[in-house]
Amino acid sequence: MEPIPSFHDSHFARSPMSVQSNRISTDRRRFLLAASALAASTMGAGPLGLESACAAGDAGRTVMLRPTGRHDLYRVRVELEVEGNVNVPKNPLVSRKSDMQLPITSTATMDYEERVLGEDPSLVGAGRIRAAQRYYHVAKSERTLNRTQKDSQLRDSVRETVVRRDVMPEVVYAVDDYFDRDELELLRLPASSLGMDDLLPTTAVSTGSKYSPSSDAMLSVLGLSSVDATEVVGEVVEITPDQAKIQFTGNVHGSVEGVPTMIRTVGKLTFDRKLGASTWLAMAVHETREIGKAEPGFDVSATIKMLRKPLDKPIALAAKATTSVANGPIPEERLYVDLKSNELGLGVLMDRRWRMMTDVPGAAMMRMIEDDRSIAQCDFRPLASLPAGTQWTLEAFQEDIRKTLGEQLADLVSAEERASETGLRVLRVTATGAVEGVPIQWMLMHLSDDSGRRVLATFTMEAKNSATFAGSDHQLGASLRLLERRSPKPEAVTKSTAADRPTRIARANQRDSNQVEVQSASDLK
Repeated sequence: MEPIPSFHDSHFARSPMSVQSNRISTDRRRFLLAASALAASTMGAGPLGLESACAAGDAGRTVMLRPTGRHDLYRVRVELEVEGNVNVPKNPLVSRKSDMQLPITSTATMDYEERVLGEDPSLVGAGRIRAAQRYYHVAKSERTLNRTQKDSQLRDSVRETVVRRDVMPEVVYAVDDYFDRDELELLRLPASSLGMDDLLPTTAVSTGSKYSPSSDAMLSVLGLSSVDATEVVGEVVEITPDQAKIQFTGNVHGSVEGVPTMIRTVGKLTFDRKLGASTWLAMAVHETREIGKAEPGFDVSATIKMLRKPLDKPIALAAKATTSVANGPIPEERLYVDLKSNELGLGVLMDRRWRMMTDVPGAAMMRMIEDDRSIAQCDFRPLASLPAGTQWTLEAFQEDIRKTLGEQLADLVSAEERASETGLRVLRVTATGAVEGVPIQWMLMHLSDDSGRRVLATFTMEAKNSATFAGSDHQLGASLRLLERRSPKPEAVTKSTAADRPTRIARANQRDSNQVEVQSASDLK
C-alpha cells in the first residue's frame, strides 16, 4: 500500500494564494467529514468530541487503564480508505518542489493473526513490545493513481512474517521468502496494532479525565521514525466494569526515514478491562508529508478501522511461539527486497535502502537512499547479445571502461571474474576518478549467461559514501537473475561487429551520459 498521503502543504503549491487556500479548506472539510462519518459508524454517537463526559458506569471512580500483557494471541482485521493527492517532483535530488500533483484513492484490507513476543506492560512506546509473529490471511489493496488502477496482494510465500520494533518504523520480514517493493508498501499502515495500547493513559483516570499521550506513544502508534512535537489530547468518555472508551484528537509533527511529516488525527479507542488490552481503534488521519529522495510527497485524508480480538489458539501460526526471533539483532540477511526491471527483464535481491527509480525501454536505474540522503546509484543497460557460448574477456571489459571514462578515470583499482549463485558469469571492475572536482568511485559489472545475453550494471557514488555502500555490488553480482523481457531484445553481435564491440559500447554509454543533466554525484557517470 502506498505511503499514507498527507495534508496540503503550501510549500508544494504552484497556484496563487487564493487557490491554495481554497484547496486547503477543501482538504480540511474532507478530513472533518471523514472524522464525523467514522464516529457515526463506529460507536453510534455523534461527531468525535461530542460524547457526554457523564456516561454511565464507573463515572466517579478513578481507575488504571493499562495493558496487562496476559494475552499474547490476537486476530486483527484492518480496513483502510485513502483519498488525496501525490506531489511528484521534477528531480527529488535537486528540489522538494512539486512539479505535478496526481489524485489518488486507495482501499486496503488486512486480516492477520498476531502473536506478541516479549511484552513489558510497564513501558510506553515502541519498547513495550519487542517483536511479534504474524500470519496474513488477507492483505490486499486497490489503488487508483491519476486514473491508473493497480491491485496488490501478498504472495502465499510471504504471508508468515516477523515484526521487530527495535527501531521505528517497525521492521517486517517474511519467514520463507523476500518481499518485493509493492508488498512492503502494502503492509505500511497509518497505525500499528502493536501500538494501540500506547494510546492509553499512564495514570489513574475517571470519566471525563483528559491526558496527553507522549511522543514515544504517538511514534509507536503512527509508525514514525521520530516525533518532534505532539499536541494530541485524549479524553476518557466512558468507563464500565467491562470496558473504557477514549477519544483523542490533535497534531503530530515528525519524520519518516528522514522526511518531515505532519499528521492531524482524530479517533476513538476501546479498552477491554477484563482482557487488559485495546480491542478497537478508529481513526481519521490527514497527513502532509514532504517530498523525499525515495518517494513523492502526499496530501491525503485516510480512515482506518482496526478490530483486535483474542484467540484461544493459533489458526495458521505455529502452536508454540518462536521466541528466538525477538532476541538479538534484526537478521540482516532477511532484510533484502526483491527489485525487478520488467523492461530489461532482470531481478535482484538488495538491501531495502535500494529502490528501483526508473524502468523504461533500454534502461533502468535504482538508487540507494538512507535517511533521505542519496548514497549511490546503479544504472542498468542491456548489451547486444553475443553468439551462444561466447563470453567477453575481463581484459576486453577493462579496455572498454578506459575508453568510456576517458579523462575522468584515475585508476582501475581491482578486477575480478567469477560465476554467480544464479549461474551468470560476472566481470567486476572497480575504478576511481573525479567528475567536476568531486572524487568518484565506480563499480562496473558485466553479467552474461551461456545464451549470449548480457547486461551492464554501473554503480556510481561519491568516495566518502563507500562505507555506507557496504558491498552492494557484491550482493547484486551474487543475486541478479535474468527474467523474461518486456522490451525488444538488443541487436545480436555478429562476427563483423565483434571487433568493434568495446568502442560501440563506450560510444553508447557516452552518448547516454551526455543527454543526462548532472544533478548530484550519484548521477555522474
